[in-house]
Amino acid sequence: MFEGNHLTHSIHRLWIILALLFPFHVAAASGDIFITVTGEDSRPLSGVSITIESRSGEVHIANTDTSGTASVSGLNPGLFKITATRKGFYKVVEPSLRVIRDRINPLELQMRTADNTENVLVIVADALKSEPDGPVSATYLKGERLRTAAGSGADVLRALDGVPGLISTGDFANFTVRGRGPRDNLILVDGIPYDKVVHFDENVGEQEDINGGGRFSIFAPSLISGAEFSPGGWSARYGGRNGSLLKLDLAKGAPSPSASLRVDIAGLEFIYDGPSGIQEDTSLIFTARQFDFGRVFDLIDEKDIGNPVMTDVILKTHTNIDIDNTLEFLLLHTPETDERNVSHVLASENFESRELLDTEQKSNLLGINWTHLFGDDGQWENRFYMRRTDKTSQEGEAFPNSMPIVLPEDQVPVRKNILTQREDEKEIGWLSNLTFSNQFGKFSAGLSVSELDLDFSRTLADDWYRYEYNTTDFRADPSQRYLVLTPADTNAVLLRKEIEYAIYSEQVFEVGDWNFRAGLRYEYDGFSDDSYISPRLAINYHYSPLTRFSLTAGTFYQSPRFLERAADSMNNNLKNERVNHISAGFNYRLNKDWDLLAEIYYQQLDDLVTSPDVVTGETGNNGEGTSKGFDIVVNRRFNESWSANAVYSYNNATLDDRDGNGEYDADFNYEHFFTVGANWEIDDRWHFGFRWKYATGRPRDDFAIYQDVLASVGGPLRYSQEFTTNNTLRWDDFHTLNARLDYRRPFDSFDFIAFIDVLNVYGSSATDEREFNPITGELKEEEGETIPIIGIRFEKTWN
Repeated sequence: MFEGNHLTHSIHRLWIILALLFPFHVAAASGDIFITVTGEDSRPLSGVSITIESRSGEVHIANTDTSGTASVSGLNPGLFKITATRKGFYKVVEPSLRVIRDRINPLELQMRTADNTENVLVIVADALKSEPDGPVSATYLKGERLRTAAGSGADVLRALDGVPGLISTGDFANFTVRGRGPRDNLILVDGIPYDKVVHFDENVGEQEDINGGGRFSIFAPSLISGAEFSPGGWSARYGGRNGSLLKLDLAKGAPSPSASLRVDIAGLEFIYDGPSGIQEDTSLIFTARQFDFGRVFDLIDEKDIGNPVMTDVILKTHTNIDIDNTLEFLLLHTPETDERNVSHVLASENFESRELLDTEQKSNLLGINWTHLFGDDGQWENRFYMRRTDKTSQEGEAFPNSMPIVLPEDQVPVRKNILTQREDEKEIGWLSNLTFSNQFGKFSAGLSVSELDLDFSRTLADDWYRYEYNTTDFRADPSQRYLVLTPADTNAVLLRKEIEYAIYSEQVFEVGDWNFRAGLRYEYDGFSDDSYISPRLAINYHYSPLTRFSLTAGTFYQSPRFLERAADSMNNNLKNERVNHISAGFNYRLNKDWDLLAEIYYQQLDDLVTSPDVVTGETGNNGEGTSKGFDIVVNRRFNESWSANAVYSYNNATLDDRDGNGEYDADFNYEHFFTVGANWEIDDRWHFGFRWKYATGRPRDDFAIYQDVLASVGGPLRYSQEFTTNNTLRWDDFHTLNARLDYRRPFDSFDFIAFIDVLNVYGSSATDEREFNPITGELKEEEGETIPIIGIRFEKTWN
């Protein structure tokens, strides 16, 4: 939504102003590192030798005590390498930890038991946090990588580039995986399933916004400590979506306090990170921000877009009750509003965009996580949560006269609130998971229970003429070159309260260099009034400490969207979509810094939800299809101040609605995708990164444009666009370059932090949507633009 080169000169002036305002007088100060080391069972490890080395060669040595902790104080601010060694365990390295002055800088390390105590394999700390018994494609990204990713624009969900199978164009805070759509991904926030992590995920308005999946993440970059991603083949513990699994871990709160203020032309963001000040063993992280993008659009002279406003208030506390029990509290309050009125219509070029929009959403989540350790390595996790989202979307139309007469704003004829869509969903849930070792390996089991209360409605105030349609859409007269939506066909209500529950069990069998993970998941969906059984299997062979092979297979079920259930009042009991998945891959460590990953996959898709007619809203589980392909990833792990990554993905996803028209390419089938990126920590102050992306064009329909379609009814001159085929053509290939520069420097008692993230450096066209104007019959193509995004933050730390 930030578009235009209008910011370029403003950014240049801003840097000059900052240089004049802040002479960057640096005060001498030091910082501490507090390290916690655990084994794979989450128990503390004592006797671990910790080596802390600065970029200048300064070395400090420490050892963990019986609580698994070690600390070093009096360190000069900057970047440090931390190495952990203990007999019987693989050496673990955290290649880059920033020490901030006047702060206790925390670091958590996990160590893995070595198969051969004489083996000198070195494991980067992040590599131990991905699913150890699953596919090789499972990837963990630490928070610092997410915060500094080129093209992210300080948005966590735009920072996932470089993992297997994932494609992100950068237009939206979303991603597609292996031919699936942006809403097919299972997202967990601290283990709680939550799909409201993106603002402005529209269900009315332009097709680009309806299909886009949302514009901005609800999370400030500093709020996420890490993200674990899997493109398929995950554990029986998880269900509900089929595209991918993304687990977002929120930061716990640091041992010492810090506060930061981000100043932006769109608004302000405040973050506190540190002790609660209420209870000694409780830390918290709190963020509050509000951004009014309407002000931004006015400043850059893009006044036709609208006035979106978002607010995020997020609080998380972490309490160590005792050595075996921890308690976390999570609160998300993320309301938003978006308005497009007559003034925005009049500001559009030739009054091409005549839509009136008014959207308000209130979204809240309250979660409590309790983790209990028992026995030698047992762990019992319980999560209780309540969430509610109440959203009202209204769409209308304005009728400004074209030249030579332009009516004043207050005299422009309008039809307000022609279509009103209400989405009110409440959920109360409990998730419980138990894991412990036994004579065979590791056993886990759990259950989830939730009550969902839905109040969805769609109301059309009066007949509405629409000039974009598919050949298959219902028309009383087949020769009619437009659609007429009527209240009788459009109005629908979904008012239901149902129970959903699932239970699973899983055993990992460890036999020499092999481990076998076998699981079974049983789910009951009250909305479809049906039960589903999902077997899951994963086999891993550790050929050597440098080489791992994996095979995964399983059945996954995806519940239809509530909007799909609500669209057809006569058919609310849609079945869950089914995917049978199989994948095989390997990960090979080429040397201490480089590794190669490759995975091939095949998915059989059944009972897919189809909506053949936009007029009647009819739905069904008639679709089927396949998705097959492979991913190749070359990673250069961070060492000697830099890292790099290259990914090639091939996907062939085809669907069949079983309506007699045969197979077609899936909407998000980017057949070939390639991306390459690198990050360079120039010194303690400067960080530079870039990422280049290329993808073959996404499938699209062929179409025909008709003139004067209302002539037979005596209406005004209007054109219409009829989509005559289903994904038989493709958009142009997509490619873009993003580059980012981060800077950090202390002055007086504050730290100054800034970044410039330049999206689409050379201004290539990054959109595959064309806006149709029914008044002129023209298709408007958005030109590619360079989008510089600047972020400025002031941070204060103290002991």
